[in-house]
Amino acid sequence: MILSTHAIVGAAIASLMPDHPALAFASGMASHFAIDAIPHWDYPLRAISVKPNSRAALTLSWFLCRDLGLIALDACIGLAIALWLYATPAAEFSVLLGALGAMLPDPLQLAHRLYPREPLRTLQRFHLWIHTKRRLTWPIGVSSQLSFIGLVVLVFAAMRAIGSTSAAG
Repeated sequence: MILSTHAIVGAAIASLMPDHPALAFASGMASHFAIDAIPHWDYPLRAISVKPNSRAALTLSWFLCRDLGLIALDACIGLAIALWLYATPAAEFSVLLGALGAMLPDPLQLAHRLYPREPLRTLQRFHLWIHTKRRLTWPIGVSSQLSFIGLVVLVFAAMRAIGSTSAAG
């Protein structure tokens, strides 16, 4: 999944636990692995590879700058949408931590590439093991992620509506 999808899912989960920021962060991180197991599309990166046995050194190039810019844009858009959808005055910090936790495993893959030692080695092994091996193509993959985000937003809106109805009754 792309970082925006991870951020929105992590924020949605964190919105259910506004008083528990550490749990929100951990739940967001766990959600990353759960939804990475679903077949999906990832945008192509030209200079950054986290595939096993990829030992080519990262060198400053146009492709590296492009990849880092794309990743940063994806993360910022995801955080902005996640905060817009789920941040309330009471839940803002937990929602932010849930979104950040949900995105964190992907940058940790790059950290592992640069520093292939424990505990990053074990985390990378788990990430590769749980990650789906089935890749969707561009048009299907993008629409499936948008549909998945829509489903998450609807499910969590319904959960909040049910929660507020039962709290009022």
